[in-house]
Amino acid sequence: MRVSALRLAQLRLPLRRPFAGGLGTVAEREVVLVGLERDGAVGWGEAAPYPGISREDVGQVWNALLHRSPTILAGSPHGLPPAAAAAAEQAAWDLRARLEGVPLWEMLGGRRREVASCAAIGREASPGETCARVGEAVRAGAGSVKIKIAPGSDMAHLREIRDRFPDLEAAADGNGAYREDDRLWAELDEAGLAYVEQPLPAADLEGCARLRARLDTPLCLDESAHTLSGALRAAQGGCADLVSLKPGLLGVAGTLRAAGAAEAAGTGVKIGGLVETSVGRAHALALAMLPSVAAVDLIPADWFLQEDAVPDGLRQTGGKMTAPAAPGIGLEINPDKFPRPVRTARLP
Repeated sequence: MRVSALRLAQLRLPLRRPFAGGLGTVAEREVVLVGLERDGAVGWGEAAPYPGISREDVGQVWNALLHRSPTILAGSPHGLPPAAAAAAEQAAWDLRARLEGVPLWEMLGGRRREVASCAAIGREASPGETCARVGEAVRAGAGSVKIKIAPGSDMAHLREIRDRFPDLEAAADGNGAYREDDRLWAELDEAGLAYVEQPLPAADLEGCARLRARLDTPLCLDESAHTLSGALRAAQGGCADLVSLKPGLLGVAGTLRAAGAAEAAGTGVKIGGLVETSVGRAHALALAMLPSVAAVDLIPADWFLQEDAVPDGLRQTGGKMTAPAAPGIGLEINPDKFPRPVRTARLP
């Protein structure tokens, strides 16, 4: 779809507290918001390259979008790095839905309006500190939690969570830090987890398949599915009960394709995020309305960020996140009020 103008805004947003995971600790997020204009409407997407996950950084995203602006304006975002391509594609979908006056989730084939929210809990130094953070998530209204774990910082944390929050749905994320012969697996099923995510390294799909056969706890793959080819292998290979799809990495079309392949193979789908603003989260939430999606790793952006790009961004109620009924991603976005801009551009 040819558009009349391209808007770009690079933001540097501090987190409420550092977020520690298997790929290191992040204290702030830099993102690029991409707007596409046509016939008085603007559709928005978000490039949120994550350190250790994305192959590009925010500077490369910005330069690629500027360099490829003529082809983006002509409706062909080919040749962009993945995060930039995903953002341009998101903006095009949002614009199309706004012009047609329909919610994006409905245009994508969604069949419901709400899903249970899930708060990601970074690695904390002690079980008590982990439980304190879980308590904050519960008070904030989260419907479930996902705990980052690592060798030496796992079962004691999970047991204390179970003792203090026996009815709370919880999952654990190993970020590929474990091996098949680790002692953890004999105890993990006792924790009653919704799933264990990426326990083994991303490339070890055969090991994941063997481990899955040993566990009663469902096994989810995330890092193994950070590219479309990887997502298709993870979805179709019989090595997981769930495959985690991140629209910020795969784009809209890639997420739809991988979700369809997973459904055909009998593998569940989880939709996750990259610590984005409400713009990127709204796109992920729209895809989470697909009937094949069994779980999400999504919570409003203000769980992580001191300031959101959208003052009236996504919210949760009663442990649920509801897809907006308004056209497109359903958010009113004012680029003049974006917080902490590093640089902005409008082309042509």
